[in-house]
Amino acid sequence: MKKKMLSLLLATVLGATALVGCGSKGEAGDASTPEEGKGNEVTALATKVEEPVEITFWHAMSGANEEAMQKITDDFMAQNKNITVKLENQGKYTDLFDKLMASAKSDQLPTIAQVYSNRLSWYISKGLVEDLTPYMNDKETGFEEADFKDIPEMFFSDGVWDGKQYAMPFNKSQMVLYYNVEMFKEAGIEVPTTWEEWAAAAEKLTVDENGDGEPEVYGCVFANNLSTDIAPWLKQAGGATMNEETNELYFDTPETKEAVEFLNSMMQAKTARLAGDDSNANVPLQDGRAAMCVASTSALPYIEEGTLEGITIDAAALPGHKTNDQLYYGTNVTVFNTSSDVQKQAAWEYIKFLTNTENTAYFAAQTGYIPVRKSAQEDPVFKAVLDEKPIKQLSFDCMDMGFQGTRNIGGINALNELGKQLDLVFSGEKSIDDALKDAQKNGEEAMEAARNN
Repeated sequence: MKKKMLSLLLATVLGATALVGCGSKGEAGDASTPEEGKGNEVTALATKVEEPVEITFWHAMSGANEEAMQKITDDFMAQNKNITVKLENQGKYTDLFDKLMASAKSDQLPTIAQVYSNRLSWYISKGLVEDLTPYMNDKETGFEEADFKDIPEMFFSDGVWDGKQYAMPFNKSQMVLYYNVEMFKEAGIEVPTTWEEWAAAAEKLTVDENGDGEPEVYGCVFANNLSTDIAPWLKQAGGATMNEETNELYFDTPETKEAVEFLNSMMQAKTARLAGDDSNANVPLQDGRAAMCVASTSALPYIEEGTLEGITIDAAALPGHKTNDQLYYGTNVTVFNTSSDVQKQAAWEYIKFLTNTENTAYFAAQTGYIPVRKSAQEDPVFKAVLDEKPIKQLSFDCMDMGFQGTRNIGGINALNELGKQLDLVFSGEKSIDDALKDAQKNGEEAMEAARNN
């Protein structure tokens, strides 16, 4: 019988590593960040919400995530009688993105949408997205100076193109190393902080009792879509997935090869595997069939609910290599400029409410996501969560080492091509050199096709 874990211990490895982080910038080709003192550039918008208006918000939240969104939205409408916000669930992320593309081509975009920045780039290139900078600087409904300082630069800059703010951060999370506390204690080993320590720990914690080459307990489990989030290993090896400014792919490089060799060494040794039929990497960890897994902090509610009795799971920063870069990901909220002026004003006021300290703290408390404001750590609701679940502090502690991925149009298509080649490497069907050469060629073709779509 499964039940919620009784406790989660705070990871202590952050201070132990001597590796140097690379700051909170993205990969190659960083976006411009909000200008210093931008909050003092006060403007005045002509449109105010003085009559009833309705806006639509397309999203992919479900379960507790959607319930938290609905509560915040109801609170907003209670305080803003002229604005009606229709939350419209579009299914999974892929469903949402497919419907957004179809709606763009039929000129029927919603007012607001939840979207990853690597998807949003296309809409910006087509001139379909509203610049939120004037709204942020509006003297009546805009941000104060404290607001600009409160949102981490890493999250802010993920919504900036050419100095213009096209999106605001909403649901963010971090890639972390979850681990079975009891297994580590029994093995007498510390939580790894380097690649070498990680590989050694995975080997020691793997259990193959009958020696058939199919371990009952794997040292580590990775997500099936490993290529999509492979950026931290490439950055830790001194490389990157691609260049945001030039659209160059860096798949067939010494740095990418070094990262893939590390990951593949554990796959070939049968001390690590992909999630496979378990679908999510945290499932075998929860069941005691893995000692470690790499997954998002957003998986924490599912881990808490689904972990077998007697198993305690904690989390730590990803072990580092040449650098200690940590990947943060998640969607932003954008406003399409196909809406009326009053709808766009109402959308801004809703987004400002959705992401203020009180509401980002509430959303993070109810879900596995990270607050998008530093001040949320002192909000009574989220502070109580931190006291009960100190594991959630990890994402704040790692932010100085954090980055978010590049936002190239077609970048996800290129990474999918890399993923196909990595599957062949991990299954032993193809050499790393040949796989990366083909990934480079196929990825370039996929990216060009997406840009020309």
